[in-house]
Amino acid sequence: MTARRHLAIDLGASSGRVIEVRVDPSATDAVVAVERHRFANGPVQRVGEDGSRFEWPWSRIVSEVGEGLAAAATAADGLVDSIAIDSWAVDYGLLDEHGELVAPVAAYRDPRTREAFERVRSELGDETLFEATGIQFQPFNTIYQLAADAADPARGLDRARRLLMVPDLLAHDLCGSTVGERTNASSTQMLDGEGRWIDRFVRAIGIDPSILPTLVEPGCPEPLGRLRSEVAQATGLSSGTPLLATATHDTASAVAAAPIDDATDVYISSGTWSLIGIEGDVAVSGEDARTANLTNEHGAFGSVRTLFNMAGLWLLEESRRAIAESGRPSDLATLLAAAEDAPPWSCVFDPDDARFATPGDMPARVREICLEHGETPPSDDAGLVRSILESLALATARAIDRLARLSGRRLQRVVVVGGGSRNERLNRWIADASGLPVETGPVEATAIGNGLLQFASLEGISDLATLRELVRRSCRPRRFEPSTSSAAIDDARARFAALADRSF
Repeated sequence: MTARRHLAIDLGASSGRVIEVRVDPSATDAVVAVERHRFANGPVQRVGEDGSRFEWPWSRIVSEVGEGLAAAATAADGLVDSIAIDSWAVDYGLLDEHGELVAPVAAYRDPRTREAFERVRSELGDETLFEATGIQFQPFNTIYQLAADAADPARGLDRARRLLMVPDLLAHDLCGSTVGERTNASSTQMLDGEGRWIDRFVRAIGIDPSILPTLVEPGCPEPLGRLRSEVAQATGLSSGTPLLATATHDTASAVAAAPIDDATDVYISSGTWSLIGIEGDVAVSGEDARTANLTNEHGAFGSVRTLFNMAGLWLLEESRRAIAESGRPSDLATLLAAAEDAPPWSCVFDPDDARFATPGDMPARVREICLEHGETPPSDDAGLVRSILESLALATARAIDRLARLSGRRLQRVVVVGGGSRNERLNRWIADASGLPVETGPVEATAIGNGLLQFASLEGISDLATLRELVRRSCRPRRFEPSTSSAAIDDARARFAALADRSF
């Protein structure tokens, strides 16, 4: 295998990154990730005649990516082996016959889908939707966003000739590609278990299936295209640089880099969202899986990622924003240190309550929800942070228990990758709540998985085990053993279990 240099464009819901991923199988550290550019990201609220909308600042995202590519080009003397893009799921852009956006790129946290969510499920039926797709019911799934767009003339669907998910849309800007990639497409709730668009669902929501792109596999050897000449000139990269199809769903890329044993481990891709799952060859289906709101998404090389999508560190970050706006200290390290000394397991709540889904005053929402369920709300910021992290830990333990029951697996270890792998307290409390040891994997797992799948494309690799072995040689995990069960933990588990199950 050849030493190679790849660029991973990793778009997250709160930040974007351009990361150079160097893969050298002969080196002690076989995989090295170097951040070349990072920028803040997030939906912006636009108020117009058609109401208030949350949208992605697409032109700024493209500009920031260009800055990152230029920085990487300077470091690499303009020569890299390839580029690939991953991002969050479900969001998309609609292009007209000239390849221009017909409307701003809507953000999944926009509440416009509420009516469509209920209407489409009523018309198609939950059992039919889940049996065909294996995807959980979330108001922001692409199918409900499109149904809302179809009912809104301002969204310009009559002029749309191609739908591209966010990473595919950026690939179009960089190289002119108009295809889609299967891992991200599987999040739409419009793809069947074989990875094919379900035309009858698409027509039922008022969409012409012809706007849907042809799908390609992550790690396929054929490039999506090569850098547009104007992009190459602006960034200093070679115009011959290929764009490859990685696993464009950021969780799929992160799991590709998670050093897991797929028979006994549960992974957590921990960041804005917490994605808690197992990897296998087939979906976990049936009525119990549907009522648990489980999801089955496509992974690299034919794998299936069976998981729960849960609220993650979004709650903490939104709370920090509210704390800062109130003029109180909001430094993360300070808040986490103070949380260590707050009373343990004193306040628990369901972090997947629908009221946490949109931006706003999270401390006030925590207080409201705690009072509803007879919990004593946190009295200060330290208690708030501790209650958020411990509630996330309890929700994680619940998800792990459900995965074990629904899959029939005996899960023995939790592997945490992504930004949350650095949150020592969260990982320690996950171990305590679940009773399982927790080990951490790469912080930049998404970018590393992105880069490794580029490496696989060029080297003809077609299995995840080979890529994960390179990660193991390069990663130095931390391990958190569960503490001895205590009355406080047992009581918190019982109180959390008594909360109403997530409705959908």
